[in-house]
Amino acid sequence: MIYPNNWIDYELIDHGFGRKLERFGEVVLDRPEPSATWKKSLSDSEWNKADAVFSENKNQRGSWDKSLNDWNISYPFGDSEVIFKLSQGSFKHPGIFPEQAENWEFINQKCSELISDGITPKFLNLFAYTGGASLTADLSGAEVTHIDSVKSVVNWARENAELNNIDTIRWIVEDAPTFVEKEIRRGNKYHGIIMDPPIFGLGPKGGRWKLNRDLPKLLEDAMKLLDQDNRFFILNTYSPQLPLPELKKLLSTIAGFPDNYESNTLGLKSTAGKELPLGNLVRF
Repeated sequence: MIYPNNWIDYELIDHGFGRKLERFGEVVLDRPEPSATWKKSLSDSEWNKADAVFSENKNQRGSWDKSLNDWNISYPFGDSEVIFKLSQGSFKHPGIFPEQAENWEFINQKCSELISDGITPKFLNLFAYTGGASLTADLSGAEVTHIDSVKSVVNWARENAELNNIDTIRWIVEDAPTFVEKEIRRGNKYHGIIMDPPIFGLGPKGGRWKLNRDLPKLLEDAMKLLDQDNRFFILNTYSPQLPLPELKKLLSTIAGFPDNYESNTLGLKSTAGKELPLGNLVRF
């Protein structure tokens, strides 16, 4: 398992019994985590110190027991930092996936290598959410295209960009598969692509996404978009229906996907050192 270890504003305090206790800046949240099937390490009295607790109803929707004002946290990145706005809503996610910081560092490394070779990286972020990868790629010197099918989420990502004085990202509200197909027809190429597809999704024009059904074609199309000589690629999947061995079998059938790539489990480690696996990671 690999996990970020450079966070100051984020801490995984504890996890267990299907929950995780986390600190985002000065705010402590108690949220559902299906993969945490073991016992908690800390006492109930420690968990009761959470500023807000999320109760899930269906498909990650639910409600918080207390309302909090929006707040910002930062991640140390290079010689500076990246700032993110966090907020409560009807989903359990406050606006960031902390484990993704490991991928931000990977993006920075790959962009730096391309720039040192005299190449300005073109970077595509699919299912881009609130833009952590988009921001860090931009700060790493890339020309960034940010794709998400939910307009409100793209607007949130734009707010994050404004917090970081970034005004060079290309923002597009569209289904990821539709955009990729259009880019292939246009003859465009990218040096880097990251995709973090959900298990299920609904596009702005009613298109429906199903991971197990739609991922193979999207991967094949993504390989067509990648520059063949100077490229990097990141895939995260969080579906329990697609464990890493099955994902690797799938990748072996994808036209253009390389034989050599890194495969691992992306996760987090609690303050006490207990690991929390959160999803599959494949990258090259």
